[in-house]
Amino acid sequence: MSESTTQLIPNVIALTGLSTAIQNPKSAIQNGPDLWIVYLPKGDRAVDQNAEDGTPTKLRVNPSALSAKRMEAARRLAAAKPNTNQPYTDYNHDDKEASGRPLKFAWHDDLGVIGLTRRTLQAIERTTGDPPEFQAFSPHVPIDPESGEAVGIYMNCGGFVNRPLFGDATSLSAAAHLPQELVAANSNEVELVSAAPDEVHPFSELIAKLCAHYQLDASKVTEPELIAAFEKSTAPQPAELTAKAALHEPSDEEIGMELVGFAVGCGILAPAEQAEWERRLAKDRAGWTKELLAKAPSVLLGRVIQDQSAGEGAGGAKPKAKWEQRVEELCAKDPLIAAIAAKDPARAKSIALERIAREEPQLLK
Repeated sequence: MSESTTQLIPNVIALTGLSTAIQNPKSAIQNGPDLWIVYLPKGDRAVDQNAEDGTPTKLRVNPSALSAKRMEAARRLAAAKPNTNQPYTDYNHDDKEASGRPLKFAWHDDLGVIGLTRRTLQAIERTTGDPPEFQAFSPHVPIDPESGEAVGIYMNCGGFVNRPLFGDATSLSAAAHLPQELVAANSNEVELVSAAPDEVHPFSELIAKLCAHYQLDASKVTEPELIAAFEKSTAPQPAELTAKAALHEPSDEEIGMELVGFAVGCGILAPAEQAEWERRLAKDRAGWTKELLAKAPSVLLGRVIQDQSAGEGAGGAKPKAKWEQRVEELCAKDPLIAAIAAKDPARAKSIALERIAREEPQLLK
């Protein structure tokens, strides 16, 4: 297999020694061959290591989801050449018999970079016995010392160990003899693997079903496209709308809206009042009729007064009726009506006529 080398990615350093207890992030069941292992623990830390000349130094390790994407992209790149050697794990970094093969790398929000590793039959026995022969895992991962991120994977990805190297005792020399067959790949070529690998997200499953139903490409569909397809499919059809219209019973609000329009047309309400009255009906559908009906006589009678005044102004002369004489008397002598008459004669006459209709109806006969 032709793979990238450390020379293609400068300053790559092999990280070996950060170990994790062998446990499944999702459960404590370890008897199956496939086991989730923490390869790069979450957090920004400085790990002791030795430079090529043996000088003690520090290596920054700070993985994020980018590390998981790079490691998974590299694994897929190697898996695309099935007739060649594949990435593996060993025991005690001895690079002898394989103890397993990584199947997938993913990011876990609480743990860091995790890898689903299929163990050999012997590895299952050696890591699940009572007591187990091996109780921890030590990764072997190429790290960019500046960012602390993984740049890919080595063919040898790490090994099961019993004496993990932590703190001041951590040394990269433990795996100095391992082959440095670096597999690096463009992380943009692979999507971020689910952080909950043992679960299928219900919304992902739902989206997939909706895309299949609406014949959309799930890998390219956007949220507005999916919503538009759903709304289109649930929109009532013309025949359905016709049937609903035939069965429709107007609500109190709709009846009120019609009456407001009628009142505007009759002149009971001015056009400028229509929007206000429609808003009032939306809030109070029970009390509006009484107020509107109370308003009607005043407005309609006022129109009678205005029409009559216009006729008089045109030179029409005819004997005044009793109610007309009484209107003039009230507008001239009644304290309340006279005050209104000084500013708005037509309104004063309308108010006077209402009082006559209420208190002296015989004058209207």
